[in-house]
Amino acid sequence: MIVGREVFLVILLVFARRDGLRELPVNFVGKSATFNLLYAFPCLLLADGDGTLARWARPIGWGFAWWGIALYWVAGLMYALQLRRFHLAVARSRR
Repeated sequence: MIVGREVFLVILLVFARRDGLRELPVNFVGKSATFNLLYAFPCLLLADGDGTLARWARPIGWGFAWWGIALYWVAGLMYALQLRRFHLAVARSRR
């Protein structure tokens, strides 16, 4: 899921650079997704063990992971909408 989103953004960036846009502005949703994923991975590694701590870490880690993945895709779609608005503005200015 995460790699798929990155491929999606690389494709968007190819179109953005073709129209002269060097980078897409960072948004809060993308930062929130990163936060969730950065907490998910250590929790999931901890959950791989045995014992009480592992049993607690597993649902917490997966909660952070799924929220992170969902927010990651929402941020990707927001970038796509920003690029679409930029592309439409470029097309209007060329007329």
